[in-house]
Amino acid sequence: MAEDCPACGGTGFVDKGHSVELCSCRFQSVDIAKYLHIPPRFSAVEFENYVPISPSQSQALKTCISYAYSFEPTEGKGLTLLGPPHMGKTHLAVCVLKTVYRNKRIRGLFFDTKDMLFKLKSVMEDNGRYTKFMNLLLRIPLLVLDDLGSERLSDWQREMITHIISYRYNYMKSTIITTNYALRKLDEKEVAKTIEDRLSEAVVSKIYQMNTTLYLLP
Repeated sequence: MAEDCPACGGTGFVDKGHSVELCSCRFQSVDIAKYLHIPPRFSAVEFENYVPISPSQSQALKTCISYAYSFEPTEGKGLTLLGPPHMGKTHLAVCVLKTVYRNKRIRGLFFDTKDMLFKLKSVMEDNGRYTKFMNLLLRIPLLVLDDLGSERLSDWQREMITHIISYRYNYMKSTIITTNYALRKLDEKEVAKTIEDRLSEAVVSKIYQMNTTLYLLP
């Protein structure tokens, strides 16, 4: 903590209006984005620079702020941010990760779902590395799965995602999911692909039970 910090004046705390947060000077030795596995494109995003342009985005922002500041790692509660591209789903998910770490000192991890699956496959031949990485995905208190369901899955990919979500559901580990796709069809006549089509009814049922669904619409 820096005594001459202009943000907190050496107190270690910053008044954010809606709450008081640990000042970033407390974490000067930690690259937060790198530590939380946040991609460089999203390293600077904050709740304060999210600009909602629709009522659903405004509501999603409020819900994410409330979730982040009241986060309890033993409750197993998560969020599903659902809507078309460019609505700020990833922005909000990253803000939750950052806020939970700054305010609660609880580490979470961000993974683009495709990248996560690629890394899992790349370490499969090394049992030690595979086990270590899988255990991290299963047991981290807060996991962001970004862009879930963006492509057709192989049987192996489907099995991996099912295992991760099912474990985290059963063991009360919080998960934040972002996706451009509906979780399931509301009408049998719908032709658009859903997460249920990509995975299974059982997995989607778990997602509904463990997560609050936020719809971000134009």
